[in-house]
Amino acid sequence: MEQTPRQNDPQRVYEEAWPDMFTSLQTAYAELTRAQFELERQTAEIEAGRDLFYEVIESMSEAWVLIDCSGRVERVNPAASALLKCEEAELVGRSFAEICGSHSIPATPWQLLERAPSGRLGPYDVELPTQAGDLVPLSVSIGLVRDRRDKIIGMQMVANDITARKQAESISTRQAEELRRSNTELEQFAYVASHDLQEPLRMMSSFAQLLAERYKAELGPDADEFIDYIVDGAARMQRLINDLLRYSRVGRRERDFTAVDCTVVVETVCANLRAAIEDSGAVVITDALPVVMADETQLVQLFQNLLSNAMKFRGDKPVVIYLGAERREHDWLFRVRDNGIGIEPQYVERIFLIFQRLHGRSQYPGTGIGLAIAKKIVERHAGRIWVESEAGKGSTFYFTLPARELARHA
Repeated sequence: MEQTPRQNDPQRVYEEAWPDMFTSLQTAYAELTRAQFELERQTAEIEAGRDLFYEVIESMSEAWVLIDCSGRVERVNPAASALLKCEEAELVGRSFAEICGSHSIPATPWQLLERAPSGRLGPYDVELPTQAGDLVPLSVSIGLVRDRRDKIIGMQMVANDITARKQAESISTRQAEELRRSNTELEQFAYVASHDLQEPLRMMSSFAQLLAERYKAELGPDADEFIDYIVDGAARMQRLINDLLRYSRVGRRERDFTAVDCTVVVETVCANLRAAIEDSGAVVITDALPVVMADETQLVQLFQNLLSNAMKFRGDKPVVIYLGAERREHDWLFRVRDNGIGIEPQYVERIFLIFQRLHGRSQYPGTGIGLAIAKKIVERHAGRIWVESEAGKGSTFYFTLPARELARHA
């Protein structure tokens, strides 16, 4: 069929298509308007977020520096200006490498990537030169800065002034060194002085005993009493010197720590104290004890001091001493419990001090060093010792020793 002229008329085609075209244009315009609105909203949010970010950066006490991909400073906060003793305008645009000098801070993000594939580095300590020419010790963290498409656009550095920390560390190191030197000198002095005292003391004791043997009852009662005082004083001085020597030797690392079976240690101690145990009628009850990493000789001395202490300060009842140990998360907790005379609460800290005595020598002999030695031994083994006690109801001494993977029950 042939088309009429009206059907081929462009005007008629346009009139028929116009409504659909108009609707499409309206839809496209609406979509464009919404997209523009969304873009403006997102832009406003980004600007608000950026403004908030920079407000936070400006208020930070830490120094903050933003470096672009060319290695030049793009922005700094007031803390950075104050730290480097330089105005912001003097820093912005300068090469970061020039500011850092040769002080081990990467000058560009590429160096950072080479050193830290994760894109972060630090914190680590450096010294950064200021505009005044001095060096400021800093703790520095550096990270890459990326845009929304994960493209690297620079890096940022956050730094804290650690001058006070470094000064404190320097003082602490110096004091530790002085303390170590002082302790070494004191140990040497105690050792040498004690040995030097031994000879005149032995001579005095020997001659006092000769006087007592040869002239007993010949010089009169007063002379006999004076000679007894000399002999007794010399004997006590001998015990004191020997205890001082033992105390001074505790801190010396003469032996490496080895696996020590505490059950065997207690058996050795009981053998050493057999006479005292029989004399006091003591009963020693021992639970299963562990194997620990320790200096075996010092561990024997530790248990021996604690058991001797329990038998010395006994009451009227037969002496009962209980030894046990409990495994905790990181250590072993030992306990040595007795039924002796106990300790008043105000004295529980004092008993671990050297030469501290709670009773007269006429009641309980000794030099007052035994528990101080015990404390020093425990602390050398990275543990701690304390006592819980009540007057008239006995005492329980607790101490800890680090637990090792190889530790086992005997």
